Amino acid sequence: MDEYGRIARLYDPLVGPALRPIHRAMAGLAGAPGSALLDLCCGTGLLAGIGARAGLDVTGVDLSPHMLAVAEAKRPGPAYLLADAANLPLPDNRFDAVAVSFALHEKPLYIAAAILAEARRVLKDHGRILVADYLASGPGRGWLTGRTIHLVERLAGQDHHACFRRYMAAGGAETLFTRAGLSGRIKQTFLHGWAGLYAVR
Repeated sequence: MDEYGRIARLYDPLVGPALRPIHRAMAGLAGAPGSALLDLCCGTGLLAGIGARAGLDVTGVDLSPHMLAVAEAKRPGPAYLLADAANLPLPDNRFDAVAVSFALHEKPLYIAAAILAEARRVLKDHGRILVADYLASGPGRGWLTGRTIHLVERLAGQDHHACFRRYMAAGGAETLFTRAGLSGRIKQTFLHGWAGLYAVR
């Protein structure tokens, strides 16, 4: 069952404005024009489209045919692949950068870890993994933004919200990096301190 089927056409107007500056920053860190970027859990292609317009050679992967249909209709240019980000049908050492935008928090922790393992596998030796997601903690975070995020995550469904809560309680992306043998540092924060963009090597 495609859990995103009912919201695919609403996704862009709902979250696009908030994600756009984050995706611009991710595309800027992905490499020079012509670099190969893999956008895992690409959804409607918001990041993939920005990357393609910046001259990157973008491949977007998602497990939702409804989300990919929107991506292909609204953002032609990238190559889109219907596949599981935790079990990619792609060769080792293929991409200069691999991006995961706001996907880890909505997966069971073992699947999030598998996605990072696959990102590492398909990355070139001197490439980087770019992860944007919620921060489990941090100074100076906006109270109202936090309330809004928690409400949105609750409205996304019971399973989604449960994954979000486990992700935050476990320490967020940094805990997943450590378990995967990766080292990530925050390049920039967004959403009034509630989200971070990590560059992982």
